[in-house]
Amino acid sequence: MLELKNITAGYGKKVVLSDVSVTFKDNTVTVVMGPNGAGKSTLLKTAYGLLKKSAGDVFLDGQKTTPSPQHFVEKGIFMIPQGKRVFRHMTVRENLELATHFWKDKSEFPARLEETLTRFPDLKNRLDDLAGNLSGGQQQMVALARGLLNKPKMVFMDEPSIGLSPKLINDIFHTIKQIKDTTGTSFVIVEHNLKTLLPLTDWAYILEQGQVIYDGPSEGKTLEKMLSAVFK
Repeated sequence: MLELKNITAGYGKKVVLSDVSVTFKDNTVTVVMGPNGAGKSTLLKTAYGLLKKSAGDVFLDGQKTTPSPQHFVEKGIFMIPQGKRVFRHMTVRENLELATHFWKDKSEFPARLEETLTRFPDLKNRLDDLAGNLSGGQQQMVALARGLLNKPKMVFMDEPSIGLSPKLINDIFHTIKQIKDTTGTSFVIVEHNLKTLLPLTDWAYILEQGQVIYDGPSEGKTLEKMLSAVFK
């Protein structure tokens, strides 16, 4: 479980998050919603240590911690940034091999790769192709597969549906739900495509002007009213 308590963060003198508290629980899919500029991506960056907070505390499994990408990777927490973050001039296999950078025993890669590709059959015959030649959806699958090769405890995803067709969005979101259900991996997802994602999630946050205005289940009349008000 990852907790952020009374977090204030921003860019230079511009405050984007003000006294924000959120909890990302184990074995859940959490969606973070809100209008443009609400602070959603800033929240993920701060939680992952890519952006320094100016106030507040972060707790991992009840222990106060200073978030940083390297520390969190060691703890099994990974982030897939906005956009299809692949190295276009490297093969799919080479992109996936990057997951082993922090591994002590890289001999595990073939077995883990085989297991991971069962969730992404479209990639199985494309391992020797350049990642840049893949469709947008397949590139997003490469980014997700690279994270899953690490057998993560928690994955942050920032707008995974950008540029994808409705079918691919549906496929990726259902894959995420299946991974959570079968492995216990938690996902924290910043997303605008709520119609497809919300039914597959467990918890929801709505941010508006850098503050949490909803913290609760990802279904129900209260959430529907809040969404109607925010996205009117």
